[in-house]
Amino acid sequence: MATTELARPSGGGPAGVDAPARRLRRFALPPELAGSEVHPVFLSWATSRALTLALMVILEGSVTGDVNYYARSLFSLFHGSGIRETLQEYPMPVLGILLPQYLIGGMNQVAFLVLFALSMMAVDGAFTILLVRASGRRRTEAVTFWLWFVPAIGPLAYFRFDLVPAALAGGAVLAAIGRPAISGFLTACGAALKLWPAVMLPIFLLKPGRRRTTTIAFAVTGGGLALISLIVGGPSRLVSPLHWQANRGLQIESVPAAPLMLLRMLNPQGPWTTTLSIYKAREIDGPWVHVLINVSTVATVLGLIGLGLLWNRARRLPEVSMQTLGWLFLATAIVLTDTNKVLSPQYILWLGGPLAALWIRSPGDPEARRCGRLLLIIAVLTQLDYPLLYPYLVNGGWVMPIATIDLELRNVLLLVLTWRICAHVWRLTTPVPAPAALATT
Repeated sequence: MATTELARPSGGGPAGVDAPARRLRRFALPPELAGSEVHPVFLSWATSRALTLALMVILEGSVTGDVNYYARSLFSLFHGSGIRETLQEYPMPVLGILLPQYLIGGMNQVAFLVLFALSMMAVDGAFTILLVRASGRRRTEAVTFWLWFVPAIGPLAYFRFDLVPAALAGGAVLAAIGRPAISGFLTACGAALKLWPAVMLPIFLLKPGRRRTTTIAFAVTGGGLALISLIVGGPSRLVSPLHWQANRGLQIESVPAAPLMLLRMLNPQGPWTTTLSIYKAREIDGPWVHVLINVSTVATVLGLIGLGLLWNRARRLPEVSMQTLGWLFLATAIVLTDTNKVLSPQYILWLGGPLAALWIRSPGDPEARRCGRLLLIIAVLTQLDYPLLYPYLVNGGWVMPIATIDLELRNVLLLVLTWRICAHVWRLTTPVPAPAALATT
């Protein structure tokens, strides 16, 4: 007998008879997965993810590099380096999503690799179920977008931990209206793993009546995680990710690096080289690098000022809709991505979670459909860039122009998407004249 049949109330019986059915219903599988046949959403998810992993095995084995680096770092943690010297580029709470797999796998690097990928698939599956539930247990356009988005960016999604903050950001958007405490909690957790979600807090404070709850949840969660990090690792380990980020150079895939990468393509024997820095990233060296790093800094400041203007326009509205909050959240994420001197391919994951969530909160919005399709193209180009064309982008050769054009096309589309998102926020935050005023006019 199917679980859903066991959980079905008996109908017109007394309350005592219906109580066991209600208790069974609490433990029933979600309707997305229950029944005698596999739900189409789950089938699509399982098929697409299996193909994604197959692609890793056949063509994209190099995406496992970072996970192997995590394993080596955790090995050093237990063999002399100490917690203060381990993975200094990441906030310390990151160890909380790496150590369990490492310990369960018996500190074996291969076992850790498998368990890490499975844990990221579990995050992906949980977020998919969340999207389906938030969609009224239907396969909406937002759900379909997420089903396509992860395969579009490729196996990289399961061999970095950026899928976790992406899902946390999407969950925070979904919870922003009805569950402000959860929204503050998820935002703080995302900031504890990747610092950027911290700038999202002011967006959630636009809803009057929920500011106190959101702020308290964020402060308690973030403060608790920071205190634990301080006690365990000390002050230097607490701020090491900030120092690490500040000292990095111009990453070859960033938008500010685009002019130099194009010049390098046109003049392969010129003064520009790509090197693997001590920060474990490919950076471009040569003339004008420091100028473009300064341009990136100025662009970031101007981007934050522009976001502040959009935030202020939203604050002046009589009522801020969930649709507006979601778009403003996405605008913040993409502006910070575009203007940064560092842009790794997994950063594109940060955009998918919030876009899927806001799409659910604004069904029928044609702009969500356009931006979703554009982000899918960006994800595919990113997968082509890394890992498929990356060796040619770095080392040169006759394929280097193709790799460079693919990368710069991706960056141009990122800028187009940024413009569309910010312009849409501007439209959403434009006050609508009152009917009385229209009549007077």
